Amino acid sequence: MAGEIIKAGNVLKIGQRIEFFVDNDDNRYASRIEDMTKEQIVAALPLNKQRVPVIPRTGARIYALAIGDQCRYRFFSTYLGTDRIDGRIPVWRITRPETVERHQNREFVRVRVDLRVRVRVVGEDGTIGEPIETRTLDLSGNGVALVMPKPVKVDSQMALEVFDIPDIGTLEVMGRVARCQKVQLDEEHALYHVGALLEHIERRTMNQIVRYLFSVQRKAIAKGITENL
Repeated sequence: MAGEIIKAGNVLKIGQRIEFFVDNDDNRYASRIEDMTKEQIVAALPLNKQRVPVIPRTGARIYALAIGDQCRYRFFSTYLGTDRIDGRIPVWRITRPETVERHQNREFVRVRVDLRVRVRVVGEDGTIGEPIETRTLDLSGNGVALVMPKPVKVDSQMALEVFDIPDIGTLEVMGRVARCQKVQLDEEHALYHVGALLEHIERRTMNQIVRYLFSVQRKAIAKGITENL
């Protein structure tokens, strides 16, 4: 889902918190912008959970989320190498984008993907309905939107199986319905776009989903079709 495109120099600031996802890595790394030039961003050297410095290969693709006021700024970058500020503070050097994409202040950005999904709606009495085979509309690290033939009550639960996610396979998870929108196809036929939050999902699985979506976005940008994200 595309956001507002803004010049990077208008919103990226020294001292700003930033999160990095590195290509071929399931983790998310917290950092801070320490300095900027016209061509580069200098960011505090991220550490992993074992407090070991994270040093990607030179040229690795980076997906970044800079934390703004009630929003997040998404951009893609390239890792250039490590350095030290004043000979003391270890930092990353990455390429600085010309523009960033502003999104609402949700933890994860939704990306349009078409995946096969099997849905079982859980009734108010706890009974699980018959499986419904359908397709996703979009996906994020903690949510999914899909097509349903009938309306689903907001706040109801669904047992979901999302198939063929690269590096994950089948994602089996419970979802809680956050919205249900009727889409009229013609005078007699309608479908329903249902958005659900993924419940009790492990952080590692979230990061694997984000890495997959990062790859989808990167390929789309390379093809020049970012308007479809």
